[in-house]
Amino acid sequence: MSLPALMYHDVIEPGFADDSGFPGAAAAHYKLTLADFGVHLARLAASGLHFPPVASLRDAGRSACLLTFDDGGASASHIGAQLAAQGMAGHFFITTQRIGTAGFVGVDDLLALRRLGHVVGSHSHTHPADISHLADDALAAQWRDSRDRLQQILSEPVTVASIPGGFYTRRVAQAAAAAGYRYLFTSEPTTHAHVVDGCHVLGRYALWHDTPADAALALATGTGRQRQQQWLAWNLKKPLKRWSRPVYQRLRRHWLGES
Repeated sequence: MSLPALMYHDVIEPGFADDSGFPGAAAAHYKLTLADFGVHLARLAASGLHFPPVASLRDAGRSACLLTFDDGGASASHIGAQLAAQGMAGHFFITTQRIGTAGFVGVDDLLALRRLGHVVGSHSHTHPADISHLADDALAAQWRDSRDRLQQILSEPVTVASIPGGFYTRRVAQAAAAAGYRYLFTSEPTTHAHVVDGCHVLGRYALWHDTPADAALALATGTGRQRQQQWLAWNLKKPLKRWSRPVYQRLRRHWLGES
């Protein structure tokens, strides 16, 4: 399996970033305005690509791209409607502890997304700061409790998840596989997938608040140098993220304007 996936988060009105999803500057860095997201969708829809659900990948062909949306912010409702109008399937990854709280989707929103043909999956239960550092029992509970909550709401198996914060390790994937997930999205910018204990692990290309539509299109189609640039930036910071987490987190907060 080898195909691109784009990683979006919330879509908001200018100046109202905290109204959907997690608050603060770090989260806002990933939130596009309604107008900018509309331009993204128009460019992607005109690309000739298909945007299927992950479970139909075997039938999607080489022209497929996956659209994913992390956190489970309230904006998922209008994002889902916009995607459906374009004939696109989205993958909405929900922080289940937040369901029904201010700024996040509720039960009716999740049911509506499924009726529109979108995929609803887990983004962990509590969105821990670093899921890869949890003890075994706590890690298992993040995936299990989230899946159980979504299955209670949707009355169907939930087999798709994404990792909060991008803190992927093989152990995180093994825990997700043991909890019953069959597709796990990371934040690593790659089109290459691999399998861990029967769970397909897929990378994604990140979209930020100021990512232009042309760049999103290039990431989806593989034209230009956007993919290579994201891959290089990711791998340059990977050693710091893995071996010196406190330093990495301080630098990230400074870069995102939180300190």
